[in-house]
Amino acid sequence: MDARRKIRILHTSDIHLDNDIGSGAQRSAAQIGLESIVDAAIDQSVDLVLLAGDLFDHNRIKKPCLSFVDEQFSRLECPLVMISGNHDCLADYSIYTSYDPEKASSHITFLREEEGAVCFFEDLGLTVWGRGIVEHHPGHKPLSNVPVNNVDGWYIGLTHGYCVERELQSFSSLITPEEIISSEFDYLALGHVHVFSVMNHGVTTAVYPGSPNSNLGVNEMSAALVELDPERGVAVSKYELSPRPF
Repeated sequence: MDARRKIRILHTSDIHLDNDIGSGAQRSAAQIGLESIVDAAIDQSVDLVLLAGDLFDHNRIKKPCLSFVDEQFSRLECPLVMISGNHDCLADYSIYTSYDPEKASSHITFLREEEGAVCFFEDLGLTVWGRGIVEHHPGHKPLSNVPVNNVDGWYIGLTHGYCVERELQSFSSLITPEEIISSEFDYLALGHVHVFSVMNHGVTTAVYPGSPNSNLGVNEMSAALVELDPERGVAVSKYELSPRPF
């Protein structure tokens, strides 16, 4: 019997919060971005939120920013699975050595194992494998050693890196089409590139959601709204985010 059911996912990445934290009209573009993601997750009644790295712009984050993240995460009404990116990597100096986002809410799952980790949502019939960045360098291959999924249901990947058509030795955290094909994910949630794009390789739909931070050069706020349907497969649309009035 097919364990898959219809699922709605909001996929985001590259929020790049820093220590520029204000209120009302003084909110930063990154603050507005995270608020908008949480608002969209609630408004769209999604079953899951995926955050594919770079929640923070660097690892020198101070308490006001961390408190803001906790406040926003606590508003979520569905699970959120997150990983680190190259800006908030899990090196020895990482902000995540002293800050645990899982303490903000029971909804939060932070996959921090260096070789990747799996979490399973039985009620959704869905498995998520995620691998963040410890060190961003050419030797880091985000999709190396992806485990075979032995559980019935949807198989979702979550990682942070740069998709290229061929190996480029001078680039860090590279992902190739061949690696995506070999993963056999139903959906691969990517972070690192700030422009929305959809790629299909083998059975896998791989997506960069863009960024909810309008101050990253693209001058737009976007996420990916994903619908998983056992009969129709994977459907992805670009979701235009709107700032919350203050």
